[in-house]
Amino acid sequence: MQLAQPVWGYRTRWDRGDLLLEIRRPPAIDRDAPLRGRFIVVDPGHPPAGATGPTGLREAQANLGVGLALRDLLVAAGARVVMTRVSDSAVDLFPRTKLADTLDAELLVSIHNNALPDGVNPFTNNGTSVFYNHPQSVPLAMAVDRALVARLGLRNLGVGRGDLALVRPTWMPAILTEGLFMMLPDQEAALRSPEGQQLYARGVYEGIRDFLKQRARDH
Repeated sequence: MQLAQPVWGYRTRWDRGDLLLEIRRPPAIDRDAPLRGRFIVVDPGHPPAGATGPTGLREAQANLGVGLALRDLLVAAGARVVMTRVSDSAVDLFPRTKLADTLDAELLVSIHNNALPDGVNPFTNNGTSVFYNHPQSVPLAMAVDRALVARLGLRNLGVGRGDLALVRPTWMPAILTEGLFMMLPDQEAALRSPEGQQLYARGVYEGIRDFLKQRARDH
C-alpha cells in the first residue's frame, strides 16, 4: 500500500464480515526533548521461566532490576512509563502485550538476558542482541543495539527478527533486548549489582532517546 505519511504501527481486525486494517501514525515528538510526553511500556521479562546464573541469580530478578532503573531514567526525561510488573511475581506473556495495546502505549521494550543450550560454549558465543518482529520496529532495535553495545562493551550479535510473543502482536514499535549472558560468572555478577543494572538500563535509555531524536528529524 502506498501511504502519504509514515507508519508507526498497524493491526488488523474483523468487523462482522469486513477485515479492517488500522494504520497508526507517529506521535508528535519534541526535537529538543524527544522523551517528553512519550508513553512507554517497560517489560522486565519473566517469570515464569527464564535463565539462571551459575550462583543462582534468576533472570527474572536481573530483568526487574534493569527495568526499574530504565523506568527511572525515562521518567526523569519526561516520559510516561508503565511497567508490566514491579515485583518478583509471575506474569503470563499475553497480558504483557495486552497491557501495552489496551493503554495505547507508543513503545514497548522488553528486557531480557541470555543463555545457551547445553553443548554450546558460552565463553565463545556470547554478546548483546536485540530482537524485533514488525518492520516499523527495526530503527528502534538498531538504535538500542548500538547504544547497548557501546555501554556494555560486549560483542555485537546484532539485530534479528524473531517470532516472539512480546514483539509479534503489537501495533507500536516493540523490541526485546538480550543484554548479557546469565550463565557467564562475570556477566551474572554485573547483573546482580546496581551498577551493572544501571549500565544496562542506560544503554537502552540512550537507544530509545536516539531513535526518537531521529524520528523527530525525519518527520
